[in-house]
Amino acid sequence: MAAPGMLVLAMSNPAAAATMEYDTAVKDTTSVNDYYCVVKDDLWPTARACFKPYGDVLFAGDEFKDGASAVTKWQNELKDRNGNWGLYRNGECTWSGGSGTQGSCNKEMYEYSSKNAHGGVGSRVRVKACLSNDSCSSWSRWILNA
Repeated sequence: MAAPGMLVLAMSNPAAAATMEYDTAVKDTTSVNDYYCVVKDDLWPTARACFKPYGDVLFAGDEFKDGASAVTKWQNELKDRNGNWGLYRNGECTWSGGSGTQGSCNKEMYEYSSKNAHGGVGSRVRVKACLSNDSCSSWSRWILNA
């Protein structure tokens, strides 16, 4: 029995258990033109975040010589057996290789058509481009993980 005035919360959502994953990107010169990208752009582009759904690769690109690292923040949601989306994983892919370069982080994620850890079928990802000082773009649209 809870003490008077104490609020007891039961957490039935598996998303509540999602922990933040931190990865350091490795240099990657792959063209990202065919992938899903967003750019942090205040007065000029400073960072780029991209996702390649075939292979589960995240890209962090440094677009401006400002001394800050480029960070791709990402979220991965799964659909449960009732058709509801819920956060499964999230993290950061950080690139410190310098202006005009990019790095990538290779992740293993559920495919959209596979049964997943939430008991349903469906996986989607979104990204946003940030600087190491946490100044970020808006989130991309949700991308179905092929």
